[in-house]
Amino acid sequence: MNKWYDFHRLRVPPTRSEQVTPDASVFSRDFRALSDRHEIEAVESAMGVGKVHHNWLEMKDFAYGLLACQVDDVAFVNAQTTASTVWKEGVPGDVITITRVSEGGGTVALADSAMEISAGDAYASSTAQGFECHTPLYQDISLIAIPRPRLRRLGVPERLLQPHGELAPPDSAADVLFDFFQSFALRVKGGPGLSRKALSSVNESVVSMAAAILEEHAPAAAPGFHETAKAFIDDHLRDPGLGPETVAAALHVSKRTLYRSFADKGQTVASYIRAARLRAVKRELGHTGTAKVRDVAARWGFTNPSYFSKLFRQEFGSMPSEYARNSR
Repeated sequence: MNKWYDFHRLRVPPTRSEQVTPDASVFSRDFRALSDRHEIEAVESAMGVGKVHHNWLEMKDFAYGLLACQVDDVAFVNAQTTASTVWKEGVPGDVITITRVSEGGGTVALADSAMEISAGDAYASSTAQGFECHTPLYQDISLIAIPRPRLRRLGVPERLLQPHGELAPPDSAADVLFDFFQSFALRVKGGPGLSRKALSSVNESVVSMAAAILEEHAPAAAPGFHETAKAFIDDHLRDPGLGPETVAAALHVSKRTLYRSFADKGQTVASYIRAARLRAVKRELGHTGTAKVRDVAARWGFTNPSYFSKLFRQEFGSMPSEYARNSR
């Protein structure tokens, strides 16, 4: 049985141990401006992913679109937004969420880590504890919530059932899952009711595909990968585009795997790049003390002189000009 849910009824239901008895619900909203607090509260409720805190009323020409579909105990949400920052309390229940970014990007801060996201990324996370998402002006993002006990019964290893933002690369199996669920949501929205047997097949297919994605894209950096990543960074320090995305792409791993390899050493990718560039500037100043500090810093990617001087002093205990003079 398919039915249109009002704003306040669409939500991720509590996980149940009994046999799944599929039902489907859909809510959709065209991409248009939000006009008042009542409408904002209704959209927040329809998202089914906990409370959403945002200064929506203070934003000029703010627009929002939503397609939300639920098949018994699995849920799909596609949201289009012009929000620049959204903070969510989290997804209620014992669930794992898989998220895909179709357009836009930003930064997601989970309970114990943060990661950069960009168009094409898909990542799994346990977000019941809440998360903060900083996005650009426009973002198109989808989320699928899967009950953890359902995945556990399929034999997914326990270590994979507590994901912390592990990223799958673009054009992966995650894209197949999202395309499938979104097509189904549109079908339910615009067509006649489907049988319980058909809905049961959809429910089981989504859970099985989610299990396969978690197992296929579990981070597993090869032994020595951290040293390989550092060596690549050291060889490309003068590249102005050097960053997590370029490093991960060059080494054929997901950004999350790259982040994890540095986090295990108590670092971040950005902090290692910054420190390596500072060391390179120091070496050059030590060999050519008469060189202009500004020019040397710029060659190694530091284009803001005052910010560079602050970093140099924090790292080495003296101003770069002072170090250069003492090296003559």
